[in-house]
Parts: sequence; structure tokens; C-alpha cells
Amino acid sequence: MKTKFTFRSSLTAKSLKLKASSGFTLIEMMIAFAIFAIIMVIAVGSLLSLIGANYKAQALKTVVNNLHFALENMSRNIRTGTQYHCSYADGEKPINETQNCATTPGRQLVFRARDGDYILYELSDDGAIVRSKSNDTSVLLSDVNLIPLTAPEIEVEALHFYVDGADNTEEQGNNKEQPRVLMVVKGWMQGKSKVISRFDIQTLVSQRALDIQ
Repeated sequence: MKTKFTFRSSLTAKSLKLKASSGFTLIEMMIAFAIFAIIMVIAVGSLLSLIGANYKAQALKTVVNNLHFALENMSRNIRTGTQYHCSYADGEKPINETQNCATTPGRQLVFRARDGDYILYELSDDGAIVRSKSNDTSVLLSDVNLIPLTAPEIEVEALHFYVDGADNTEEQGNNKEQPRVLMVVKGWMQGKSKVISRFDIQTLVSQRALDIQ
């Protein structure tokens, strides 16, 4: 009887020992929670960085699209226009008369649109490409009539026009060249990020209407 009692006591002790050793201790749970928290912080930080980078990329894309739209609008109006006048100095011809500037870049471009009005393109003091439209040349040159075409995030440093084949008087009425305009635009854009993207664009536009004299 004594031996049997001792055997049962031994089994009970081993069973209690096994039950006591099962599960996690408080320290193990704290370590696991700390590791999980670190992983979550890293994952959330990476996700926020990706979201921020995507937002900045979309903002820069919007600025780029604005620049492309402005240049495309200018090219389309110039292509369908006539009577190009390139202004490069004071004391030149009136803006309602044709004038070339094939070698010296012009700071203004004036031409007659399809609807008969005059359109002016130039670079403002704020670094924006501006447009003015009117059938009166005095109103055309007024600052209150200027409308910016480029976004504030775009800084245009240079806007040059080269016009050739527009002025028939330069060749005594024997000009057989089709009028054409070369636009040169230089500057930079920033958008929402701190990265500055520079651009240097050249666009050649030829008059659509045949210049038959």
C-alpha cells in the first residue's frame, strides 16, 4: 500500500510540473508585442512614405500637364493665325504689321487669329507666359488684359520667338517662304516636392494657310 501511494504522488507531481511549464511567460509576451509594434511602425512609415511620394508625383504631373497644355494652345493658335509680328526692340514697326526676327530672338509675338482679333504672347515679370487678345492694338498691350497661361509652380526664365518668312517687304515682295515661328522656352518647375525639374523646350510652328503672294 505504501509503494502504490508513492507512485501516484510521483505522477501527480509530474503532471503539475507539465501544466506549470506550458504557455508563455509575461516577459515573452512583452518581447513579442515589442517586436510586433516595431514591425508595424516600420510598415506604416513605409506606407506613408509611398503615399507622400505618389502625391508629390501626381502634383508634379499636374504642373507638367499645365506647361504642355499652354505650349500646345500657343502652337495651335499660332498655326492657324496670320500676319506674324515679332517684337525685339523699341521703335520698330507697329504690331499690326508683319515683322521677322530670324536671327535676333523676339520678346513678344503678335499675330492675327482666325476670328480677326490680335493675340499677343510674352513673358511677364513674374516668370509666367501671358496672353492678351483684342481687336484693338492699344488694348492688346494693356497689362490689365494679360492672362497667365502657366501655373504658379512653373518659373519661366526665358521665352524667345524666332519668326521667318512673315515680312514680305524684306525681300521686296519676292518672299516665297512659308511663315514659321520657333518658340524657345526655358525654366524650372517644383510642384509639391523639393526637387526642382528644369526644362528647355523648342517648338517650331508653320502657318497653316498657304502664303501665296
